[in-house]
Amino acid sequence: MSEQSVPTRERAADEPVVRYAVDPRAERPPGRGFKLLSSGLGSMVPVVVVLALWQGGSMAGLIDKTFFPAPSECVQALVDLFSSGELLPNVGITAQRILLGFLLGVIPATLLGIAMGRSRWVRVLIDPLIAITYPIPVVAILPLLLVIFGTGGRPIVVLAGIISFFPAVVNAMSGVLQVDERLILMARNLGAGRQQILWKIVLPGALPSIFAGIRLAAGLALLGTIAGEFLAASDGVGSMTWRYWQIYQIDNMYATLAVIAAMGFFLTTVTLRVQRRFFSWTEGQS
Repeated sequence: MSEQSVPTRERAADEPVVRYAVDPRAERPPGRGFKLLSSGLGSMVPVVVVLALWQGGSMAGLIDKTFFPAPSECVQALVDLFSSGELLPNVGITAQRILLGFLLGVIPATLLGIAMGRSRWVRVLIDPLIAITYPIPVVAILPLLLVIFGTGGRPIVVLAGIISFFPAVVNAMSGVLQVDERLILMARNLGAGRQQILWKIVLPGALPSIFAGIRLAAGLALLGTIAGEFLAASDGVGSMTWRYWQIYQIDNMYATLAVIAAMGFFLTTVTLRVQRRFFSWTEGQS
């Protein structure tokens, strides 16, 4: 049968034509509003809007000032705490505990997670222990830490280290396990050793997940430190917040809560800047 005699199917006159619509918004570049809100200063716009509504509702009598003082009163309380010299030393104490707890938890967790991802034996031995201990509320072990380490800042640092350990180890292990095994086999066939495979293939492939775990661990280190200061410290920003709640100085309590929120924002920003500065290629994957 020649090419000219090959039968072809012709569309019937009443057969509908299927046309797929294209969303014109998908082809548009981000507008000025989106670029503004995604910038560093623009990200504060929603916060400013909420504070403005809070201030207006308080001035109009729509919000009970007993429980929700106006933001202007909280700012004045924050200025008074700074000028009295009480706040800055406690901020330094809390920041030191966060940093020590973060390093105590993240460094061994990352190394252990990489080892678990590379060795089935290590994973079989350690993974059940993590699965058993991870669901335990970390604050519940604070009394045990107080018995072991006594009062003061040491049990709070250990608590922050424990609570930041789990996301770091799980993300590091997951990142290593997600590395394409074909790349490792190819490198072995080309004569690469274990250290070369680790440094050239495994770690670069696992870095996005590792950094995601580090960013989570930074926030949890702050959470563990503040929780420990609530319950077992006489200094630090968390202890100040708890004390102002006990004596019902609500404006001072909100002022210290604002400081805690600013510390959390600073931690997240620093970890993100480090990632963008030294490992910018991992940002879109984490």
